[in-house]
Amino acid sequence: MASRSLRLLLLLSAGFLSYPDVSGISIETDNKNVKAEEFKEAILSCKHKFSKGMSLRIEWKKIQSHGVSFVYYKSQFTVAPTTPVCEVPSSAMTGTVVQMSCKETEGSPPSEYQWYKNGVALLEKTGTGSARAANITYTMNKKSGTLLFNTVTKNDTGEYFCEASNGIGLSQKCSVKRMQVDDLNVSAIVVAVVLVALVMVLCGLGVFYAQKKGYFAKESSSQKKTNYQSTSEKASLLCSVVYLKALEIFKVP
Repeated sequence: MASRSLRLLLLLSAGFLSYPDVSGISIETDNKNVKAEEFKEAILSCKHKFSKGMSLRIEWKKIQSHGVSFVYYKSQFTVAPTTPVCEVPSSAMTGTVVQMSCKETEGSPPSEYQWYKNGVALLEKTGTGSARAANITYTMNKKSGTLLFNTVTKNDTGEYFCEASNGIGLSQKCSVKRMQVDDLNVSAIVVAVVLVALVMVLCGLGVFYAQKKGYFAKESSSQKKTNYQSTSEKASLLCSVVYLKALEIFKVP
């Protein structure tokens, strides 16, 4: 298993409870270039001396080209957030419920999430009686990363993205995604319902007329099953033709 070199910086901060001067601190380590196998134990030493009465805080930081990736403080690792995964619907109908989600799982402590619309940070509802709260049509949960629209409107159309941050390192953003909100086309629905009803009536009349005129010829009893299937196929074909003609007449997409 390949060896990995760890570059670490030891930072000690002195509390200024008693002394504003921290020149009395000395730091050393047994090994400045620790090497260890991946997934195996690595021991990092920290030896420090300081003047009596000082209050010290010890932090371990991992230094990389892009900055500090994690800190070890008070027996806990703190990790900067990774790029969150955002789920934003590309389209929605007015009056429907829409929920967006944002999540990243690497950050420690857990990240909080802020949603943006068209580059502007969305506000939280702070009170039901305020004028600002009355104009907010969504509910944003910074802990879970959800953005909920109980009744979405055309004004909610826009470009959305989410930002994750936990106070460690740089905050991370997901890619911008657009949601288009359109009105429900009631007239088109009415036309479609009428069209379907008309097609069903025409199909029924067509099949009845064809049977009356003897277009579906009767055959011997040994061929009833085949004849029934043939009749059904002819009726279905007739209904399909009538339906396509109706679509052409009414120009319904």
